[in-house]
Amino acid sequence: MIQAGILNAALAVDFVGRHPAIRYVNNFPGTVATSFAGDYDEAEAAQIGRRRAAGKSVETAIKEILPFLDSGTPGHPVAVSEGIAVPLDPQASSLADARRLYDYTREVLAR
Repeated sequence: MIQAGILNAALAVDFVGRHPAIRYVNNFPGTVATSFAGDYDEAEAAQIGRRRAAGKSVETAIKEILPFLDSGTPGHPVAVSEGIAVPLDPQASSLADARRLYDYTREVLAR
């Protein structure tokens, strides 16, 4: 999950580099009690039940991000973790690396 977060942040850096007038919020809400739809065996269903019980409501997760949606500076992505602004990982801040990741992602998806 940490690596995925770094890559997501890099794609945010690329996006605002291409669209500097956009405010971009890269949000990690933590565990949110969503539907957890699917068919599960007894052990998986118990684990999902524990996650659902420990997770915050969708309403709470939305309230945590609302203050950041209008307050960011266009052209600079904001990273939010469970309602708290956090610095982007230094590994994600290079525009050249972010562009390379974007180009590679498009290439993979085009296959």
